[in-house]
Amino acid sequence: MNCRKLISLSLVSLLIFSSVIMQSISANAYSVITTNENQQVLSKGVTQKNITYFTTDGFINVNVLYIDLNDSNTSISTIFNPSGFKDRMNVEDMANGNGAIAAVNGDFFDTKQGFIIGASVKNGNLLTVPYYKGNYATFAIDKDNNPSIGYWKSTSLNITLPDGSQIPISALNNIGSLSNGTSCVIFTKDWNSNTPGVSDNYKDLVEIIVDSNNKVVDVRKGEGPTLIPDGGYSIDATGNVASTLLNLKPGDTVIKNISTDPPFDNFKMAISGGTILVSNGSIPQQFTDNVDGIYARTAIGYTQDKKHVIIATVDNANTRGMTEKELAQLMINLGAYDAMNLDGGGSTQMAVRQLGDGQAKLQNTVPGYERNVANGVGVFNTAPAGNLYALKLEADSTNVFVGTHRAITVKGYDENYQPVKIDQNNVSFSINGIAGKFDGNEFLAESAGDGVITARVGNVTGTLKIKALDTLADIRFNPYSLNINKGSTTSISVTGKDLNGYRAPIEERDINWTVYNNVGTINNGVFTASNADVSGALSANINGKVGNLLVKVGQGSDFDASQLPKPLNFVSLDSRNKEINVSNTNDSFKFMVFGDTDYDTLLRLQISLKAADTANKDYPLIIFTGDVNDRVLKSLNIQYIKAGDSYGVYDFRNSTFITLDDTKGGLLSSNKDQWSWFLNVLNNVKGDNLFIVLPKPVWGSDGFKDTREAQLFEDTLQKFRENTGKNVWIIYNGSIPFYTTLNDNIRYISNYGTNYGGGKMDIFTDARYISIMVNGKDIYYQDKDLFTK
Repeated sequence: MNCRKLISLSLVSLLIFSSVIMQSISANAYSVITTNENQQVLSKGVTQKNITYFTTDGFINVNVLYIDLNDSNTSISTIFNPSGFKDRMNVEDMANGNGAIAAVNGDFFDTKQGFIIGASVKNGNLLTVPYYKGNYATFAIDKDNNPSIGYWKSTSLNITLPDGSQIPISALNNIGSLSNGTSCVIFTKDWNSNTPGVSDNYKDLVEIIVDSNNKVVDVRKGEGPTLIPDGGYSIDATGNVASTLLNLKPGDTVIKNISTDPPFDNFKMAISGGTILVSNGSIPQQFTDNVDGIYARTAIGYTQDKKHVIIATVDNANTRGMTEKELAQLMINLGAYDAMNLDGGGSTQMAVRQLGDGQAKLQNTVPGYERNVANGVGVFNTAPAGNLYALKLEADSTNVFVGTHRAITVKGYDENYQPVKIDQNNVSFSINGIAGKFDGNEFLAESAGDGVITARVGNVTGTLKIKALDTLADIRFNPYSLNINKGSTTSISVTGKDLNGYRAPIEERDINWTVYNNVGTINNGVFTASNADVSGALSANINGKVGNLLVKVGQGSDFDASQLPKPLNFVSLDSRNKEINVSNTNDSFKFMVFGDTDYDTLLRLQISLKAADTANKDYPLIIFTGDVNDRVLKSLNIQYIKAGDSYGVYDFRNSTFITLDDTKGGLLSSNKDQWSWFLNVLNNVKGDNLFIVLPKPVWGSDGFKDTREAQLFEDTLQKFRENTGKNVWIIYNGSIPFYTTLNDNIRYISNYGTNYGGGKMDIFTDARYISIMVNGKDIYYQDKDLFTK
């Protein structure tokens, strides 16, 4: 039969959302399916991009900073805790503590004692010396603003005593090296304002305090920490070296001899990391520091003309990380000619201060909590603060229902993109395109349509597009239902849908809450459960329209839900829920949808055969969203399409039907080739209407395991609908006899067939099917009884 002819499988990757393409990497275990990119300007010289690659191994989340070294108001520096890198700090706090507009984590460090492994330079001052094995690379920017990456070496590390003798320096600002009894460690105020002092590990510690003129000011043994002089340092030692240092006395002159190759004092900043990833545009044959495995990663590099620095982080929290070789290829794809690896794993963090904001915020997802790190790379906007130049308007959502409010946040910045604090009392608002009014920064929509909100401070203005939705047709809660421990608290958010499935969050001021059966209290969106085992509900009234959230506290109790007010019923309001006549032509026909036909009882077999009989009598086509038994198939004399563990495409009259396999919790987990095939098929859909047939839901507890994949699936179909003007319906096997909704004009509709009722079915209420009527590009549906009394 023509409608069962499959389009041949293709492995072509179709990028719907972005033109950014990740080049193939022979060492990769994955291929890229789609790429999505978002960009924001942080200052005139700094841009941040978020790139999401959806691959055959799952999602890869990349954050990138592009820094223009030719911009006179942009600089890059080594940063750490302002009190010294003895005390580690997460990158977000480090960025804000140093006034950076962006920052990432830096060098590898000892996780127990916190000391930095490699070399670091700030403002021409050496903070730590190169790693002695020479296999950790260093990124640096010289005084002429030229970046470089190389393997630094220490060429001289010693102290000359008054008698001309020399003792070796084992490290600079590295407390871990004190355990070496044959040398000494120098500590400056970059490490901490105080010396290490005696401890259980170093009970006989000798400390020589030296001022900025290289004069000894104190000789100490076995004493607690003391202040390090400004511009000076302390020489700390144990063992034999300590005995030698005890011969010094106040007033003696000591000479610190520290030099590196290349000379550290030629550089404004430097920070070490791991291996060189990219050299002269190519990936080295071997890495000097192999960190095998798929992890979160951080890398830094620069373009061939050395005018732009590129910093990237790759997450590994609910997304796929990268190997070192994959990271190297990523940096090449991003434009790096030379690049190196920084610390990664739990240390990988990027913080960014968005335009108009006063504080930087973490951009990537880290597992568990933000790890405290030893140092980082900070990016700075060095322009002086100026006058207000532009306004930036933000809202939790740019959709709002008529009769409800939306809070508008106004931020300001000067001509050099430095934030300017806004006195909200000085902001005036206006609306064009729709009717509405303002109460302070709260906008109340009074008519439906597309509008533009304008904020004004003096002669400076900013705008925000707003969409006012008309009829509230559905109310949804997050969480969908509430099982909570006694006395616990949780946040509850409310979202409304209009008749086309467009969504808007409902602000707390627009909700009138009613609590049933004393299950707890709710205030400002936070629910506090009672201290009793009880069941009940929360009812949200929005301008006379109601949604009910069932609540179970502890072990729960009996609750009569019939006392609840009647909630909104989307189906009863849905204009597509009606019977229409069709003429059984190419563009005017109907088809039947039925779920599982599995049977373990004679009753269920009879229900499935009744479905087949109904289809044979009244329909040219039946869609099965679940398993189909052989007796049903043998009884059919019409065309059929069934969902299952395979995928295909079928053209029937003026419509196209695509079956997809999500039996294992998503398209990707069910078959890695499926997504690329699906995107290619979408590019060649012939029908006026598109019907997607699935064996399982997209959303919910039984839907896609990765909600990002579910969102990508829906976004892909939404983009297809916008580009082609075709209807999109998703037909799936649900958990109840009938369900339908719209998400941004994408229709979801389901039927469960015989597999309902936990072994018991009432043929007059539970045995149901869906009739879908196609009249050109207009589609209607009816939920129907298989049996009538």
